[in-house]
Amino acid sequence: MKKGILLLITIITLFSCGNNEDNVQSGLIGKWKKTSETKEYQNGEIDEISLSECELKETLEFKSNNQVYLTRYSGVNCEEMTNLEGTYSFNTSNNELTLPGDNKQIVEIIGNDMNFKFSVSGVESYIKTINYTRIE
Repeated sequence: MKKGILLLITIITLFSCGNNEDNVQSGLIGKWKKTSETKEYQNGEIDEISLSECELKETLEFKSNNQVYLTRYSGVNCEEMTNLEGTYSFNTSNNELTLPGDNKQIVEIIGNDMNFKFSVSGVESYIKTINYTRIE
């Protein structure tokens, strides 16, 4: 009886642990809607970026086959759509997501919220954070 219980616990443990990469990958899978953006400067100051109605309709959709689809809206009534697609990859060792065009960002997923963080350099240098909420 004890051997049977031990075997059952071992089997459950093996199947429930899974691969961390699979867990992260499955966390990305789905459709996400942009909710906000911020800039964080070296002095610790954080500015909220004002987004237009069209920017707030933007969606990202991650598929299990490593395809990603970006839908952006423009025009007076945000009726014009631009669809971009490509392949993404995810590095689990540093939570780095690489999108088409070799755009790399650190991704954090907590429940139905996802944040992208990446550095912007130039006249101003800051960390930009783009926040998304899962819609599908």
